[in-house]
Amino acid sequence: MLLQVSDMSVAYPAKDNVPVTTVKNVDFTLDEGETLAIVGESGSGKTTVIRAVMNCLPGFGFVSEGAIIFMGKDLAKLDNSGWQSLRGKEIAMIFQDSGNMMNPVRTIGSQYIEYIRTHTDLTKQAAHDLAVEKLSLMNLSDPENIMTSYTFELSGGMRQRVGIAMAITFDPKLLLADEPTSALDVTTQAQIVGELMYTGKGSGTAMIVVTHNIGVAATLSDKIMVMQKGQVVEYGSTDNILNAPQAAYTKTLLAAVPEIGGKRYV
Repeated sequence: MLLQVSDMSVAYPAKDNVPVTTVKNVDFTLDEGETLAIVGESGSGKTTVIRAVMNCLPGFGFVSEGAIIFMGKDLAKLDNSGWQSLRGKEIAMIFQDSGNMMNPVRTIGSQYIEYIRTHTDLTKQAAHDLAVEKLSLMNLSDPENIMTSYTFELSGGMRQRVGIAMAITFDPKLLLADEPTSALDVTTQAQIVGELMYTGKGSGTAMIVVTHNIGVAATLSDKIMVMQKGQVVEYGSTDNILNAPQAAYTKTLLAAVPEIGGKRYV
């Protein structure tokens, strides 16, 4: 088992010093090469779950209960040095708009090379060559030009491809993706989903994909976890969730998927 999240709750400090719990009693497991999709409406706690796994909760949020075990390590017990060895190499993340995670006044290449050299002993040229190789895998037609570009010069789809390329640079064991297609048009969404599927199945990387799009979840995932108001309302194999949902909220989500020609494509 690659990842085991057991009875995890997340809380945030409040003005009266009494922590407010926003996500309660989350349980799931993930094996190597497996993909879990977390679905639910905005504010349901989806992003909080993966940020807790990555130990990058905003606003002094913290895991108040439970355990997160990754490759046999209790992530709650890691110090800064331990996290530095994991983040980027063993666990990586794709953000909703990857352009926002990069410095807008530096070229893509300068940041990508710095990222690679932070985690390796590669020379600047070797890091450049590795970056170009990964960008090429993302169907970016002119990776050398991408390296000299700034984020504002790229489309949303191109920025997401750069984000995916950076996240998979070291073939991480676990890839976390926070709404990776939500800001894109339908055609580009389909392309990005295809590239994520290739990433997961091609390298054995396990993925957790946060999405409000049931279609994306159905295409990408082996398992689906449905969240509402900070709690898990249903969790199981993708087939079971889509074809035999038990929770009323899951049924509502599925019923909201549009039909085309009398058929619902999930």
